Amino acid sequence: MWGRIPPFKSIEAFVVAAQSLSFTNAAALLHITVPAVSRRIQALEIELGATLFQRTHRVLTLTPVGVEYFRQLSPAIEHIRQASEHVRSRPVRNVVRIGVRPAFATSWLFPRVGAFLAQHKGVQIEYETSKQTIDLDNGDVDLAIRFGNGSWPGMHVERLLDVTAFPVCSPTLAGGKLWCAEARDVLKHPLLESAHELDLWPGWLHAAGIGPPASAQHIKFDSLQLSYEAALNGLGITMGLDVCSDPYLRQGRLLQPFDATYKPAKRFYLVCRLRDRDRLVIRSLTDWLMAQAAEWQNAHSLARVSIQPS
Repeated sequence: MWGRIPPFKSIEAFVVAAQSLSFTNAAALLHITVPAVSRRIQALEIELGATLFQRTHRVLTLTPVGVEYFRQLSPAIEHIRQASEHVRSRPVRNVVRIGVRPAFATSWLFPRVGAFLAQHKGVQIEYETSKQTIDLDNGDVDLAIRFGNGSWPGMHVERLLDVTAFPVCSPTLAGGKLWCAEARDVLKHPLLESAHELDLWPGWLHAAGIGPPASAQHIKFDSLQLSYEAALNGLGITMGLDVCSDPYLRQGRLLQPFDATYKPAKRFYLVCRLRDRDRLVIRSLTDWLMAQAAEWQNAHSLARVSIQPS
């Protein structure tokens, strides 16, 4: 049968006082007052029904019962102390490795993540900005921000951001004369695109009622971000995702030649291993990113008029 254990604070006060045979020293070590030490030990003696200390005006000694109780308790308290120190000294896994595409990282994630780190001083974030889809199974990253259809079997997936797609170009395109009076005019320029998102231009052209042009010149780049940089330099028109192109548009470095937009089937998702979804640091970062995404989405939900495939 499991007997009731006396209050640990009383046991701790007794062991510390027994080691030094001084309530004053015990109070200093425990960061409490001498009367508090006395009250805790008195409560322990009442609980046990035994006198543990022989008190005189100048001398504090252990009674025979107190000597035996201290002999048995001391190793146990030392084991508790060592076990606690071992746990306390273990490195806490507060490092989160995020896999994210460069365009999303530079345009959306980096401008915001500093606020999260300011609120969570013990967290460190590392970034894997590969242009390829990063495999979470091999443990290279803890959390991925993926652009796709949301189907990653065996993973915990949360929908982060819907996107709107539309052409963007440099204000200096065609010698400063924007030759895009209507949607079909984009075909007069090279169509810049990411080699990893080749469905964006066909999707927009179909939504705009243009269809796949046979004669359009396509120039492929390794990333969406590089296609933006190429467009900045007047090399053609690229397909902007609102989430990624928003800073370029707000700064006036790129512009949207007309209002025709469409909603791709793909979205941005947060993806992690099932075993990591309730890990405290992953959950904290995921919840924070979801809140940031909702705030961004609400601010931009009425900003554009969308066209849909017919």
